[in-house]
Amino acid sequence: MKITKDIWIVIGILAAMVTSAVVFVYRGQGKRLDELEVRIGSTKSTVDSQSQTVAIFPELVKQVKSMRDRYKNFDRRLPGRQELGGFLKEISGYLGDEHFSDQLIEPGSPTRQELFHTLPIIMRFRGSYLTSVDFFKRIEEMQRLTRIQKLKITKNTPKGSGQNSDDSVLDIELQLNIYFTES
Repeated sequence: MKITKDIWIVIGILAAMVTSAVVFVYRGQGKRLDELEVRIGSTKSTVDSQSQTVAIFPELVKQVKSMRDRYKNFDRRLPGRQELGGFLKEISGYLGDEHFSDQLIEPGSPTRQELFHTLPIIMRFRGSYLTSVDFFKRIEEMQRLTRIQKLKITKNTPKGSGQNSDDSVLDIELQLNIYFTES
């Protein structure tokens, strides 16, 4: 078999086409593939580090919830002295709304603490158990910072009725502290 000049030309052209395909297409695509593999590796490491960061998120949510529960009353106000009259009116209104009898409110002398002042208020009144609970709930829900320091509740059975009477009334005496600043 004799290879003619035309066959050599065809073989040369085919060899040139295969070589150019390898150089221009395969090699170019290989470089692109290598670049994409490097980007994939980089992205995987970024995703891994971010997933470790995100893994602490549920713990942070628990901590925030715990802090909210612990500091739920933190937004209460510590007013200035000039607001004390308004507070006493508000408490008197609560006593009137709950229909307590024999009401007595005695503000004490303010005592100075390091950053605030404390004013004790002694209150005495008479009413039913349910109205007393409503009154204490209203005190707790006030925006102003207040604390009940002492509480004395005694059952007052009206004269002429037996000890097991359902219409018993409670005598309530409490010391309520309110806090304020000097400004």
